[in-house]
Amino acid sequence: MRRKVPALELLAYAVVCLVWGSTYLAIKVGLDSFNPFSFAALRYWAAAPLMGLLAARAGVRFRFELRHLWPAFGVGVLFIGLCNGMVFWAETRLDSSYTALLITASPLWTALLSALAGSWLPGEGRLGVRGWLGIAVGFVGSYFLLHPEKVLPENFFAALVVEGSVVIWAVGSLWVRRVRERYHPLEMATWQMVSGALVLSFIALVRGERLLHSPLTAGAALSLLYLVVFGSCLAFSAYFFLLRAWPATRVATSAYINPVVAVSLGWLVLGEWPGPEALLGGVLVLVGVSLVLGSPQPPPAPAEPE
Repeated sequence: MRRKVPALELLAYAVVCLVWGSTYLAIKVGLDSFNPFSFAALRYWAAAPLMGLLAARAGVRFRFELRHLWPAFGVGVLFIGLCNGMVFWAETRLDSSYTALLITASPLWTALLSALAGSWLPGEGRLGVRGWLGIAVGFVGSYFLLHPEKVLPENFFAALVVEGSVVIWAVGSLWVRRVRERYHPLEMATWQMVSGALVLSFIALVRGERLLHSPLTAGAALSLLYLVVFGSCLAFSAYFFLLRAWPATRVATSAYINPVVAVSLGWLVLGEWPGPEALLGGVLVLVGVSLVLGSPQPPPAPAEPE
């Protein structure tokens, strides 16, 4: 008998789907004024204290022992320092809608790594024939998205960087599933923002970036505000909350909706259109995701009392 999904979990899922789908546009608009790694670092330096205050008001107790901190910091390095930094940089070269289509492969990598990590991570999905077929179809779609003849030569490396961020994100998602019971979601989100901001600041410093490369526009300022409040505080809280309640593969189904939101907004606001080949690739990836997520899944591992 299937567990009835609580309304709060559905709301958190909607936030992850819609808000993160819109962040690709916000990043692209902000890059009109900000340099990429400095922009990403500023986003999380602003969001971390807000998240900490939110956690404190919710009665969350922060622990400062190194043994407790390092897994949360490690997740932050992967999710924010690397994945977000790579996406911010890639969007200096790629349209926001095309970037979102590249990230549709996230559930495929999550499912593949989940199946390979069975002994390391009990309770994650085991792929049957349908699941492996879905991964094959999805990676054919990724080939269409990344086909060198369809991607401008100067943008091909940026597209590969985005795909690399997808693999890192999948690894981070599975790591969170392994350590999730040690943290309240708001504590986890706060610590990973701090560690990610540190990494992004270091990269910006090494690159010699200034915060702005041109005068600050109203659109860039509003995009920063949106990314801090909605894209960081709200969406990351919802994401970590879901990873405590659902298998990582199920949470990754948000990738169905993220690209639809991103492509629609990119087209309506910026006049971006990925083109028929990219759309075909995105559709094939989503078909693969559908096959993977339609294969039998074990129930979520029971949560230990905090």
